[in-house]
Amino acid sequence: MVKGKSRTTTAGTPKANTRAAPTQAEAFFTPRAQRTPREESPKMATSPAELGFSLPELGAATRRIERSLANMPTKADIREIVSEVREALQREISGLRTEVEQVEARVKGLEQAAEQAALSPQPDNGDPAVSSAIWRRLDDLDNRSRRHNLRIRGVPEQETALRRYQSSLFNTIVGSKTVSPADLARAHRALRPQPDSPNAPPRDIVCYFTDFALKDHIYIKARAKSYWAHGGSDIQIFNDISPSTLQARRLLRPITQALRTAGIAYRWGFPLSLSVKQDDIWVTLRTPGEVPLFLRRLNLPELPVPDWETYEFRPPGPSGALPQRRQRFSGHQLPSVGAGNSKN
Repeated sequence: MVKGKSRTTTAGTPKANTRAAPTQAEAFFTPRAQRTPREESPKMATSPAELGFSLPELGAATRRIERSLANMPTKADIREIVSEVREALQREISGLRTEVEQVEARVKGLEQAAEQAALSPQPDNGDPAVSSAIWRRLDDLDNRSRRHNLRIRGVPEQETALRRYQSSLFNTIVGSKTVSPADLARAHRALRPQPDSPNAPPRDIVCYFTDFALKDHIYIKARAKSYWAHGGSDIQIFNDISPSTLQARRLLRPITQALRTAGIAYRWGFPLSLSVKQDDIWVTLRTPGEVPLFLRRLNLPELPVPDWETYEFRPPGPSGALPQRRQRFSGHQLPSVGAGNSKN
């Protein structure tokens, strides 16, 4: 026999399952396998032994819980604790009340002592010359800070475009278009409450000039009249003077009235002074201590003049009326000196 070639066997590819998947009808009519009752019953609860607890341990835990409950405070214990806390708080509050009453008594005593000290005059142990020099220095510095200002009186409160209004007023006074709103760095109403009545005088306007020479030129022109008619209102123009200077001039009014009665011309100076020329010699009053000598030099009677070197300024009146300044060139008052270019 002829031997043929030996055939090498290899692992063949498994046969594919040619059985088709059951249809829905076949799956419906095919009976399902029955489960045993043991498989369907739920799992039984785990016994304490399986959890790791023993009966003696459970008994010990129960006894511990009972002891804890027995040691808890009763209602009587709670009432006793609350009573003790209340008594302690009452003792503390009583002590605080006593301390507060003592402090209140001390405060009342201090207030009474302060009132008595304010009513009774206290001697001034300071040097009058030093106090006067300090007052004059502060007054001079205040006036120097206002040397670029003009104070305008009589402008209605309804006027709000202040810089444009002031430039128009100043051009009317000068007689040419010299002033523009840019020449006024600031323009505002005086720092006091707005009048609540239409009949009350309007607040002054304070305007600041960038150029002092322009401001001085306008002020010299404005001195020609006491009132300037502008926009249907009578306007007055003044230098902006410190409150301490205005108060001093008001308190020196008895002397200025006596000078006018005697026909003696006078003028104000800066720092504050009142000067009179007699026999080609200037007699000047600067401080309250010089009043008696000043009156004797001018052959004037003794006059009661209060100390004007104080900072207790007179409050504005209830009507809100402003103090009226005396008209310029009253016949006995010379132009003030020291407020112009001499103040550097």
